[in-house]
Amino acid sequence: MRAYIGDVFYMNATDWSTIVGKSGNNQYENRVAALKSKEIDTSSIEATVDQTIQNLQQQEARSFVIFGEPQSGKTEMMIALNAKLLDQGYPIIINLLTDSVDLLDQSLKRFRGSGLNPSPKQFSDLPSDPKRLRGQEWVVFCKKNARDLEKLIEFLRLESGLIVVDDEADYASPDGNVNKPEYDKTKINKLISDLIGKDGIYIGVTATPARLNLNNTFDNESERWVDFVPHPFYVGQDFFFPHSEECGYRLHTFAVDEGSERAEIQKAILHFLCGVAELHQLGKNQNFTMLVHTSGKKVEHAEDVELIQSTLATLSNASSPGFEGLRKKLWNIASQYGDADTIGIFVLRNIRKNTLVEINSRNPKPGKVAEIANPTSLFSFGVGGNIISRGVTFDNLLSMYFTRSVKGKFSQDTYIQRARMFGSREGYKEYFQLWIPETVMGNWSKCFAFHKLALEALRIGAGAPVWLSDHKTTPTSPASIDKSSVDFEGGEMSFALFDFDEEKICDLFKRRDRDDQEVLSDIYSSLNAEEFPHYVRSYLDQELRPGSRIISFHRPSGFGTNARKYTEEEKHNIRRTKGIFATNEYRRSENPTARHHLKVFHNGMGKARLFYKINGGAIKFIQNRR
Repeated sequence: MRAYIGDVFYMNATDWSTIVGKSGNNQYENRVAALKSKEIDTSSIEATVDQTIQNLQQQEARSFVIFGEPQSGKTEMMIALNAKLLDQGYPIIINLLTDSVDLLDQSLKRFRGSGLNPSPKQFSDLPSDPKRLRGQEWVVFCKKNARDLEKLIEFLRLESGLIVVDDEADYASPDGNVNKPEYDKTKINKLISDLIGKDGIYIGVTATPARLNLNNTFDNESERWVDFVPHPFYVGQDFFFPHSEECGYRLHTFAVDEGSERAEIQKAILHFLCGVAELHQLGKNQNFTMLVHTSGKKVEHAEDVELIQSTLATLSNASSPGFEGLRKKLWNIASQYGDADTIGIFVLRNIRKNTLVEINSRNPKPGKVAEIANPTSLFSFGVGGNIISRGVTFDNLLSMYFTRSVKGKFSQDTYIQRARMFGSREGYKEYFQLWIPETVMGNWSKCFAFHKLALEALRIGAGAPVWLSDHKTTPTSPASIDKSSVDFEGGEMSFALFDFDEEKICDLFKRRDRDDQEVLSDIYSSLNAEEFPHYVRSYLDQELRPGSRIISFHRPSGFGTNARKYTEEEKHNIRRTKGIFATNEYRRSENPTARHHLKVFHNGMGKARLFYKINGGAIKFIQNRR
């Protein structure tokens, strides 16, 4: 029975609970369709969301990680994932973000703009009476700081079965006191653990998962990790850190010291101004950003800001004392970008169209980062430290001046996150400018090479990932590595056991007149993917050139056949924690100084195992055995 009043039909005996706040179970499909209508490739998003739901519903996984490249579109994937979780009937989804108002605002606006129902809310917007949460769906945002998490836990004290989606999961969430007594967990780790509770679900999202794996953060299962593959227009490691000497963008390396840094930054500023002018001459009429990241110290940010301000002020006033000298420098650089007069005059005509934002400053102004993340001025500049280094997506980033280094080891996860030049750069990637000291570039490249080798193992399902470290780099902070379950294998990587045929192996490993690629090809075709993984072969291939002889192929040797110091288990498995490939093995090879060494050890009981070792630095392979 219906009554018609004005433009509204009123229905008798209707169950209004099926209508109030309900938009159907197709939010995810609608979101994917909306992205496709904008010609956005959603294949990776869909594959990631499908695998995540399969983890939850078919594998009953309670804690795992979604990993993807820096600035590869993880926020858009998280929006789709939230939509799918709502469709699947999960009522309360908690999205955790790093402790930054800027990052919170950026993510919250993107989530709300997607049209999710219910609209995402900050934890402080939740009802003060926890009973009012009942019977409704909630998408909640909370920063990872102790005060906010404590209040959120209080708000949700009557709820159970929460889903926690942890953005930048390797930041703050792992237990930095993992090797101390249970009661001494770091504050944020303990609070997130309390939030998850006994029946909650944890999904970490990060570009750098090593810390989560080696820390055993929230007992995440590495065999359930989900690979978020970059979209087709993503520009990342392979472009900015190529294995060949050829570089497809404008890389400026230099030796940095206190006397030259100021001049080098000013040169980079002038190059950026000319680069923007060049792109406008090519019809790319957009605003662009330059990032300056020289230090983690806030007081030094002010010095960088002052230099940018003085440079812009001088060029903005033709009557200023230093104008003509700086103009001549500008014209000299402009000639490298086209006609010097055309480029130079464009810069001077538009020089006052600029924005400068200091991030992590002594007097921070939350919300200002949005002006350079999606630049609002033709020439946009950002100066700062940790916030610039993590989480913020910079559209139209054209130049990055990066000199931040460390006194000790490079932490790979930290430096991988600092690659803010990664992202959707396909339309102008060859014009990108990176200013960096030679030494920092070398160590940064190594961080990515080691990181890629570990992730390739994950991507082909080769079991627990193996992370590499050496005297200059480490996968993550040593304090976060759970020593109770992690092995440091002394610089060697070993693979699956196989049946040992001495004649066959000796023949495969004979150099004869073959180069590295020919020998590798024969070995690879004779061993399966577990016995000689594809990701190792790919890593070696990247190092090789036609005719290369940088690999030593050793004759097979027995392990433990005449030694009493090895246990029966070690002999049977052909593996020991301290490693097998001793230093004197180098001298026994046909090429002792080779960079890479491959050798088969057998146990005299019909089984063998292939070992890989890198020569040249104290490289270690780190693996979680739990």
